[in-house]
Amino acid sequence: MNAQRPDNDSPAASSNTPTTTDTLQAMSNPIRMRILGILRINGPRTVGQISQQMNEAPGAISYHLGQLSHARLVEKVASPDGDRRKSWWKARQDSTQFGNGIEDDDIDATSKDLFRRTAALSHEMAYERFLDKLPSLPDEWSEASANDDHVIRMTADDAKSMINELDEVIRKWERQAASASQKKEGTEPVALTLQVFRWIP
Repeated sequence: MNAQRPDNDSPAASSNTPTTTDTLQAMSNPIRMRILGILRINGPRTVGQISQQMNEAPGAISYHLGQLSHARLVEKVASPDGDRRKSWWKARQDSTQFGNGIEDDDIDATSKDLFRRTAALSHEMAYERFLDKLPSLPDEWSEASANDDHVIRMTADDAKSMINELDEVIRKWERQAASASQKKEGTEPVALTLQVFRWIP
Protein backbone atom coordinates (compact mmCIF):
# COMPACT_ATOMS: atom_id res chain seq x y z
CA MET A 1 0.00 0.00 0.00
CA ASN A 2 1.47 3.32 -1.05
CA ALA A 3 0.82 6.74 0.30
CA GLN A 4 0.89 9.71 -2.01
CA ARG A 5 4.14 10.08 -3.87
CA PRO A 6 5.68 13.47 -4.69
CA ASP A 7 6.48 14.87 -8.09
CA ASN A 8 10.17 15.20 -8.86
CA ASP A 9 10.36 18.71 -7.38
CA SER A 10 9.67 17.42 -3.88
CA PRO A 11 12.71 17.56 -1.57
CA ALA A 12 11.59 14.64 0.57
CA ALA A 13 14.17 11.90 0.89
CA SER A 14 13.87 9.07 -1.62
CA SER A 15 13.02 6.34 0.82
CA ASN A 16 10.08 4.45 2.22
CA THR A 17 8.64 4.86 5.68
CA PRO A 18 9.47 1.83 7.81
CA THR A 19 6.44 -0.17 8.86
CA THR A 20 6.16 -0.10 12.65
CA THR A 21 3.36 0.14 15.17
CA ASP A 22 4.42 3.75 15.91
CA THR A 23 4.24 4.85 12.28
CA LEU A 24 0.91 3.12 11.72
CA GLN A 25 -0.59 4.69 14.83
CA ALA A 26 0.75 8.14 13.93
CA MET A 27 -0.72 7.94 10.44
CA SER A 28 -4.06 6.52 11.60
CA ASN A 29 -5.76 9.91 11.51
CA PRO A 30 -7.22 11.50 8.35
CA ILE A 31 -5.79 14.93 9.16
CA ARG A 32 -2.30 13.54 9.72
CA MET A 33 -2.48 11.49 6.52
CA ARG A 34 -3.40 14.61 4.55
CA ILE A 35 -0.66 16.71 6.19
CA LEU A 36 1.89 14.05 5.29
CA GLY A 37 0.60 13.92 1.73
CA ILE A 38 0.83 17.71 1.38
CA LEU A 39 4.44 17.74 2.59
CA ARG A 40 5.44 14.83 0.35
CA ILE A 41 3.86 16.28 -2.77
CA ASN A 42 4.47 20.02 -2.29
CA GLY A 43 7.69 19.99 -0.29
CA PRO A 44 8.39 21.97 2.91
CA ARG A 45 5.51 24.07 4.18
CA THR A 46 4.80 26.30 7.15
CA VAL A 47 2.13 25.57 9.72
CA GLY A 48 0.22 28.55 8.35
CA GLN A 49 0.38 27.32 4.76
CA ILE A 50 -0.86 23.85 5.75
CA SER A 51 -3.56 25.40 7.93
CA GLN A 52 -4.82 27.55 5.06
CA GLN A 53 -4.80 24.71 2.54
CA MET A 54 -6.66 22.32 4.85
CA ASN A 55 -8.92 24.94 6.48
CA GLU A 56 -7.83 23.72 9.91
CA ALA A 57 -6.73 25.78 12.92
CA PRO A 58 -2.94 26.34 13.14
CA GLY A 59 -2.96 24.91 16.68
CA ALA A 60 -4.46 21.66 15.41
CA ILE A 61 -1.93 21.46 12.58
CA SER A 62 0.94 22.00 15.04
CA TYR A 63 -0.39 19.22 17.28
CA HIS A 64 -0.65 16.73 14.42
CA LEU A 65 2.81 17.69 13.13
CA GLY A 66 4.11 16.93 16.61
CA GLN A 67 2.57 13.45 16.47
CA LEU A 68 4.07 12.82 13.03
CA SER A 69 7.43 14.11 14.23
CA HIS A 70 7.40 11.76 17.22
CA ALA A 71 7.02 8.86 14.78
CA ARG A 72 9.89 10.29 12.64
CA LEU A 73 7.62 10.90 9.67
CA VAL A 74 8.25 14.66 9.48
CA GLU A 75 10.86 17.08 10.79
CA LYS A 76 11.37 20.80 11.25
CA VAL A 77 13.62 22.60 8.78
CA ALA A 78 15.22 26.02 8.67
CA SER A 79 13.13 28.81 7.21
CA PRO A 80 14.30 29.49 3.63
CA ASP A 81 13.89 33.24 4.16
CA GLY A 82 15.48 33.25 7.61
CA ASP A 83 12.23 34.24 9.33
CA ARG A 84 12.33 32.29 12.59
CA ARG A 85 8.77 33.28 13.42
CA LYS A 86 7.57 30.72 10.88
CA SER A 87 7.68 27.00 11.62
CA TRP A 88 8.70 25.05 8.50
CA TRP A 89 8.25 21.29 8.18
CA LYS A 90 9.14 18.63 5.64
CA ALA A 91 8.44 14.91 5.19
CA ARG A 92 11.30 12.58 6.07
CA GLN A 93 10.39 10.01 3.39
CA ASP A 94 8.70 10.29 0.03
CA SER A 95 6.36 7.34 0.44
CA THR A 96 4.89 4.78 2.77
CA GLN A 97 4.89 1.34 1.27
CA PHE A 98 3.31 -1.65 2.90
CA GLY A 99 3.54 -4.96 1.14
CA ASN A 100 3.87 -8.05 3.22
CA GLY A 101 5.38 -5.83 5.91
CA ILE A 102 1.98 -4.90 7.32
CA GLU A 103 1.53 -8.56 8.23
CA ASP A 104 4.62 -8.56 10.46
CA ASP A 105 3.97 -10.27 13.79
CA ASP A 106 5.47 -7.40 15.79
CA ILE A 107 2.71 -5.00 14.66
CA ASP A 108 -0.46 -5.45 16.67
CA ALA A 109 -3.72 -6.25 14.90
CA THR A 110 -5.49 -3.15 16.26
CA SER A 111 -2.90 -0.82 14.70
CA LYS A 112 -3.17 -2.59 11.35
CA ASP A 113 -6.95 -2.39 11.37
CA LEU A 114 -7.05 1.29 12.37
CA PHE A 115 -4.52 2.20 9.69
CA ARG A 116 -6.43 0.38 6.96
CA ARG A 117 -9.71 2.03 7.93
CA THR A 118 -8.12 5.48 8.11
CA ALA A 119 -6.47 4.97 4.71
CA ALA A 120 -9.82 4.00 3.19
CA LEU A 121 -11.47 7.11 4.69
CA SER A 122 -8.62 9.34 3.48
CA HIS A 123 -8.94 7.98 -0.07
CA GLU A 124 -12.68 8.71 0.00
CA MET A 125 -12.11 12.24 1.31
CA ALA A 126 -9.49 12.93 -1.39
CA TYR A 127 -11.89 11.81 -4.11
CA GLU A 128 -14.65 14.00 -2.66
CA ARG A 129 -12.28 17.00 -2.76
CA PHE A 130 -11.71 16.22 -6.44
CA LEU A 131 -15.46 16.01 -7.09
CA ASP A 132 -15.98 19.35 -5.31
CA LYS A 133 -13.36 20.95 -7.55
CA LEU A 134 -14.34 19.13 -10.74
CA PRO A 135 -16.85 21.76 -12.05
CA SER A 136 -14.04 24.34 -12.18
CA LEU A 137 -11.42 22.03 -13.75
CA PRO A 138 -10.72 21.89 -17.50
CA ASP A 139 -12.78 19.23 -19.31
CA GLU A 140 -9.60 17.29 -20.09
CA TRP A 141 -9.21 16.39 -16.40
CA SER A 142 -12.77 15.14 -16.20
CA GLU A 143 -12.10 12.90 -19.19
CA ALA A 144 -8.79 11.75 -17.65
CA SER A 145 -10.35 10.54 -14.40
CA ALA A 146 -11.68 7.06 -13.61
CA ASN A 147 -13.68 5.47 -10.82
CA ASP A 148 -14.09 1.84 -11.82
CA ASP A 149 -14.63 -1.33 -9.83
CA HIS A 150 -14.63 -4.96 -10.89
CA VAL A 151 -15.29 -8.28 -9.16
CA ILE A 152 -13.16 -11.07 -10.67
CA ARG A 153 -13.12 -14.71 -9.65
CA MET A 154 -9.54 -15.78 -8.84
CA THR A 155 -7.42 -17.53 -6.25
CA ALA A 156 -5.32 -15.68 -3.67
CA ASP A 157 -2.21 -16.50 -5.74
CA ASP A 158 -3.92 -15.10 -8.85
CA ALA A 159 -4.70 -11.90 -6.96
CA LYS A 160 -1.07 -11.56 -5.83
CA SER A 161 0.14 -12.02 -9.41
CA MET A 162 -2.28 -9.37 -10.64
CA ILE A 163 -1.12 -6.94 -7.94
CA ASN A 164 2.51 -7.49 -8.98
CA GLU A 165 1.65 -6.80 -12.62
CA LEU A 166 -0.28 -3.64 -11.75
CA ASP A 167 2.58 -2.54 -9.51
CA GLU A 168 4.98 -2.80 -12.44
CA VAL A 169 2.72 -0.56 -14.54
CA ILE A 170 2.59 2.01 -11.74
CA ARG A 171 6.39 1.90 -11.31
CA LYS A 172 6.81 2.48 -15.05
CA TRP A 173 4.75 5.69 -14.89
CA GLU A 174 6.54 6.81 -11.72
CA ARG A 175 9.89 6.44 -13.47
CA GLN A 176 8.57 8.37 -16.44
CA ALA A 177 7.26 11.15 -14.19
CA ALA A 178 10.63 11.37 -12.44
CA SER A 179 12.48 11.75 -15.73
CA ALA A 180 13.67 15.28 -16.44
CA SER A 181 12.65 14.83 -20.06
CA GLN A 182 9.02 14.44 -18.98
CA LYS A 183 8.73 17.99 -17.68
CA LYS A 184 5.99 19.29 -19.93
CA GLU A 185 3.19 21.81 -19.85
CA GLY A 186 0.02 20.66 -18.13
CA THR A 187 1.73 18.30 -15.69
CA GLU A 188 -0.19 18.04 -12.41
CA PRO A 189 -0.14 15.62 -9.43
CA VAL A 190 -2.48 12.70 -10.13
CA ALA A 191 -3.71 10.39 -7.38
CA LEU A 192 -3.91 6.67 -8.07
CA THR A 193 -5.50 4.45 -5.43
CA LEU A 194 -5.15 0.70 -5.85
CA GLN A 195 -7.32 -1.55 -3.69
CA VAL A 196 -7.55 -5.30 -4.08
CA PHE A 197 -9.55 -7.27 -1.53
CA ARG A 198 -11.80 -10.30 -1.13
CA TRP A 199 -15.32 -9.32 -2.17
CA ILE A 200 -17.81 -9.74 0.69
CA PRO A 201 -21.42 -9.64 -0.61
